Amino acid sequence: MGKVKKKCCRSKPKRCSNCPVVALRLSRVAADGLSGKQLKRAIKIARVY
Repeated sequence: MGKVKKKCCRSKPKRCSNCPVVALRLSRVAADGLSGKQLKRAIKIARVY
């Protein structure tokens, strides 16, 4: 994940990986200490509308 943008572009069918909404969702998941396959799945879920 790169630098977080200021505003969401709302790209379809998934949000971009630099979206602030995705960053917020991933920050909530990061407390669980996921890594590897579980982290990739969490990113995939966070990007879906």
